[in-house]
Amino acid sequence: MKHYLDSARLRSGVFAFVFAPIALVFMGSSMADVQSLTAAGQPLASVEGLIGLALASTLFALIAMNCDDSSAGMFVAFGWSLVIGTAQMAGYLQVPMLMKSPIRPHDMLAAMSWSMYPVAMAAILAASAVTVKSVRVRAGETTRMPLARTHRSAFGASVALPAAAVVFAVYVYIAPNNSVGVAHEGLIGLVSSYEYHPAMALAGAGALAAMALSARWSITGTQLGAWAVLVLPSYLVVPVWASLTGNVVVPGKSPITQLLVAAPVLTALGLTVATTSLGTLWSRTKALRALSAATEGDDQGPAGS
Repeated sequence: MKHYLDSARLRSGVFAFVFAPIALVFMGSSMADVQSLTAAGQPLASVEGLIGLALASTLFALIAMNCDDSSAGMFVAFGWSLVIGTAQMAGYLQVPMLMKSPIRPHDMLAAMSWSMYPVAMAAILAASAVTVKSVRVRAGETTRMPLARTHRSAFGASVALPAAAVVFAVYVYIAPNNSVGVAHEGLIGLVSSYEYHPAMALAGAGALAAMALSARWSITGTQLGAWAVLVLPSYLVVPVWASLTGNVVVPGKSPITQLLVAAPVLTALGLTVATTSLGTLWSRTKALRALSAATEGDDQGPAGS
């Protein structure tokens, strides 16, 4: 058994060690590309960026699936998020083949800085790692919560959905609203006269972590909050609405600018929550299946001896 657990931990850790940095680089680079073209008034122009977001999400989902027997992969992904996030905040690690627009280092910095995107990513992955770990540790134990399973699910949903709404509101509120410098300076012009809101950005990161943690009680609530509140509106509804109605980013101050600029960030963060929280589902399912098999074996043991 010890060898099996060690091999499961190794499998999970090695897989994440190889693919987590790729997923993080793809996600950040694609988000910056979509944000750059959105700030230029073309919210649906970067097909490459949208594909990059989907590829990164797929890799995160695979990392989560490989955490069915060990949470090591999620902790490795969290560690990588600190390294990759630092490099991206410095303006590096773009993927040109998944970018429609030329992103310079200071443009990359602008895309990351106003939302403190790397901090939010690290918060999601840390919370997901802790959640997967706690699910595996407590699987099969008598819960200390005097609630029925349906009540625990309701509690998880009551955390995830309001947290998702807070995330959406916070990032739209703190997004830059003045795009007058974008035409001449590129994406860095979006934050040239921007007043940063670090406390609000940290609050948004905390709400994202709460969403990931709520998967411990209700994976459905977490998935619903991530997809219905964050991903679908920001990835599909808002950009399509803006393109069809002509309410795109134009030079000057506008609340529409805030909504559209926040959309790529919300998409990336929402996809990360949705995919990494699947690790909780896989881990719980595998642990309970093993517990059920062990229980059946114990019940049949005396009869077969």
